[in-house]
Amino acid sequence: MIKITVPATSANLGIGYDTLGMAVSLYAHVTMDRASELTITGCPEEFRNADNMVYQSFLYALETWGEKPFPVSIHIETEVPVARGLGSSSTLVVAGIMGAAALTNHTVTREELVALATSLEGHPDNVAPAILGAAVCSFTPTGELPRCLRYDVSPRLRFITIIPPYEVHTADARKVVPTEVPLNTAVWQMGRIAGLTRGLETGDTALIAAANDDRLQEPYRRALIPDYDAIRKACLAGGAKTLWISGSGSTLMAVTDDTIVAKFLQVRLREQFPECATHILTCDTEGAQIEYL
Repeated sequence: MIKITVPATSANLGIGYDTLGMAVSLYAHVTMDRASELTITGCPEEFRNADNMVYQSFLYALETWGEKPFPVSIHIETEVPVARGLGSSSTLVVAGIMGAAALTNHTVTREELVALATSLEGHPDNVAPAILGAAVCSFTPTGELPRCLRYDVSPRLRFITIIPPYEVHTADARKVVPTEVPLNTAVWQMGRIAGLTRGLETGDTALIAAANDDRLQEPYRRALIPDYDAIRKACLAGGAKTLWISGSGSTLMAVTDDTIVAKFLQVRLREQFPECATHILTCDTEGAQIEYL
């Protein structure tokens, strides 16, 4: 029996549309073992079938490696909310692939994990940090495997995460983003991506705030989150330096380097937005882990 632990992720990080992602300290835990028939427990009843994302990723990996499929028992316990912009699907995809490798004694590198998971997810921005930990900038050269640049994130930083009780579907979020942008918008983004990654590395919240001024997606996606303006105002008034939409939403993530500020802000947010879940998170530096039970 094996247990795979995969961190949640925040993609885009405001300025890095489809390129940046960061692993954070919420986790999905998936236990797997060979069995006489497929059984899935722990998750809601609607996901306890052969269409389960962990199982489908497991089958995909076996097929890729030329292995015959076999029945397994899967138990899923996750802190990562579904369809809220925290990479819930990526955690399950990564767990399924790692489970397939472990149960067939197949040695797999993190680079191969990223490539397989990207082929299922479509983009490496969530799966890469889930596998590698820390912050990751990803791109895929034509005809090649994804390239991933890993950036350590200052341990001083705290990410106050506000999760509204409603979903923003990725397909809907992509529809509102323009498919073409002016040259000056592209130039605006490029320097700020470098600034944001440097700010995360050094813990320079002033630099992070200055760089986090997106013109590609957040001006359009914020309209899909009814609480965006009110939460942003509360976070900045409460001492956070900046805020971004996590993934395609609806989760919002504010940044500070002061633990006391983070705790007071969490209290304020819980009072003002009691329907939202709030967490004070750090950057996960380990990425996906596996242990034998």
